[in-house]
Amino acid sequence: MKRPHLKLSVMMFIEWFIWGAWFVPLWQYLNKLGFTPGEIAWSYSSTAIAAILSPVLVGVIADRYFAAQKVLGWLHLAGGVLMFIIAWQTTFATFFPLLVIYAITYMPTVALTNSIAFANITDTEKEFPRIRVLGTLGWIASGLVVGFMLPPLLGLGNISDSNLPLIITGVASIVLGLYSFVLPNTPAKGSGPVDIKALLGLNALGLLKDRSFATFALCSFLFCMPLAFYYQFANGYLTQVGLPNATGWMTLGQVSEIFAMLALPLLLKRYGIKKVLLLGFVTAAIRYVFFIYGGTADVWAYSMLFLGILLHGVSYDFYFVTGYIYVDKKAPPHMRTAAQGLITLICQGLGSFIGNWLGGRAMTTFALDQPRDGMTFDWFAVWGVGAVMVVGVMLLFLLFFRERSDNITPIDVARS
Repeated sequence: MKRPHLKLSVMMFIEWFIWGAWFVPLWQYLNKLGFTPGEIAWSYSSTAIAAILSPVLVGVIADRYFAAQKVLGWLHLAGGVLMFIIAWQTTFATFFPLLVIYAITYMPTVALTNSIAFANITDTEKEFPRIRVLGTLGWIASGLVVGFMLPPLLGLGNISDSNLPLIITGVASIVLGLYSFVLPNTPAKGSGPVDIKALLGLNALGLLKDRSFATFALCSFLFCMPLAFYYQFANGYLTQVGLPNATGWMTLGQVSEIFAMLALPLLLKRYGIKKVLLLGFVTAAIRYVFFIYGGTADVWAYSMLFLGILLHGVSYDFYFVTGYIYVDKKAPPHMRTAAQGLITLICQGLGSFIGNWLGGRAMTTFALDQPRDGMTFDWFAVWGVGAVMVVGVMLLFLLFFRERSDNITPIDVARS
């Protein structure tokens, strides 16, 4: 592996380790603290709120004023300090505001790491999946550390319902913050006078004049709503249905991501971006169908649980990683970080926020009056609604996305 590629791969590994370490087990921890379903839903919405407030602005700063790797470093150092403070908060009134502030430091780094990688490779379709796959390994590592490795080392049965995942996140954030300053230099490429439109990243909205890009953005926004159901409910669902060490087993979704990521260059070359994006929708819908019929009553039901987890990783790669590549191809060079930030705002921001809000409503609507077989929610209804939403978005994508993979050219958006 080339030296710059190795550095970028390590960056991706720690970046996604950080998110997985606290985000996956959060439901168990907050439930143990006595947070209400609505408070848990709001806590999961912290990343969405942050994605709305910060990525486009930070993207413009990185595009125009400062080297992207330096912005990345300072954001992670600040985030690490904040997470250490959050780890000792036990009430919603103090936990949630601090978590939102932490998320404001983290969410822009998703777009920044993509932009740093794209700026330092030559063949995006071939090289980016190989670098990004280390992010998948990082998420897997976080689940293995929290779900399987640390509990026996510490003599504990379960640490997912403690503040240890938050402490681990803080340590990893500091590590990546320091490491960022040795990443390949990725200087700002933007120029021109400063104005409010450019400062707020509104110039990136000019990308939406392209019909296929606008369709992709809209479908990504809508797709993130049912996707939020998985992130918010899967750990709790698998735990209630009787799967032990759910946090650890959920890393199988990232194991499948590895194989999907490695296959991505071949699939993109053979079938094109549109068909691979479509596969992301199809596998997401099937995932929820498997959860509907999953359980621990017999081998068949057990297999449904694991197949659902595995398909999550496949779906994520086929849609979102392919989407990152598509955005990099469609955005002009001077606007690529802001474009990645715009999609982060649309997906992890607006889409996830509404998805988490819908998830909170679902937790209330589908809550059982009395627990049944250890379950407190009508999970059949929860996953059924998610599957129907995915199919609806897929049909919209099929009707209006007309991109030709052999002729993807940057959108003409003027500098400012």
